[in-house]
Amino acid sequence: MILTEEHKPIYKKAEAFANQFDHWFDVYVSAQEKKIHFVSALWDSKTYSVRSGGKRFRPFLTSLVYQIWNQDLEKIKSFCLAIEMIHTYSLVHDDLPCMDNDDLRRGKPTNHKVHGEAIALLAGDALVSEAFALISHDLSLPAETVVKIVRMLADKIGSFGMVGGQALDMNSTPAITITELEEIHLLKTGYLIQAAALGGAIISGANETQLKAISDFALNLGLAFQIKDDLLDENDKQQDYKSYLAVLGKEKTLAELNKKSNLAKEQLTLLNSDKTQSLIDLIDYNLQRVL
Repeated sequence: MILTEEHKPIYKKAEAFANQFDHWFDVYVSAQEKKIHFVSALWDSKTYSVRSGGKRFRPFLTSLVYQIWNQDLEKIKSFCLAIEMIHTYSLVHDDLPCMDNDDLRRGKPTNHKVHGEAIALLAGDALVSEAFALISHDLSLPAETVVKIVRMLADKIGSFGMVGGQALDMNSTPAITITELEEIHLLKTGYLIQAAALGGAIISGANETQLKAISDFALNLGLAFQIKDDLLDENDKQQDYKSYLAVLGKEKTLAELNKKSNLAKEQLTLLNSDKTQSLIDLIDYNLQRVL
């Protein structure tokens, strides 16, 4: 089934938010123009990848979670820019010759193919450090909130989070088990999606019970997205052995997709809120999306 805007209002929300994000990023870059000139090659590399046509899924998720409790999106602007910068840095580094050695990303030449390997590496470094600078300089957020966000984000993307997952991925073998596979995807993909959702909840002032529900929801959503990606890649002749399909087969992979999606929905019911429909739509969209 191919979803359209008529079937899923989430499309319109996603498109509107992506436009809002791009505006935020343009304003941010314009504000740095006086400083950019002496590192222009680095900035060209950074902005090339941020503007490469991504769906802004992670900051969009931040906005949907935040809007369960609040509507003023200006409050999450810095965090949304930061989470997308971190995601972009991970992609730039993933594409490097020493990692996946990819030539294309979203139909365009990868960063190192355009700007050179050294500058691409430095652009990734700059994006991750700049993300934390953005959050820490945001005076609209209480200091306690900034500390919580920085601590959470650092935990989710470091050695015991996204980067750790990348290391496990690089060192895996074709003998990988389902337990090892899920650990890789939890760390490499799930934790950044979890961080995006938690950022929106923390900034909104959610309590500990609500944060736990959002945390569990986001992890299951992240795994469901990964499983769906594997299913969409079913006909790829060079399918990665690190996929649910390769390890479990199609029937069990479909069962895992439904299981993770249902678990994500169950966590949302714990919020006792009538403002989670957009998140439910996001789960359903993933279940039915096609190439």
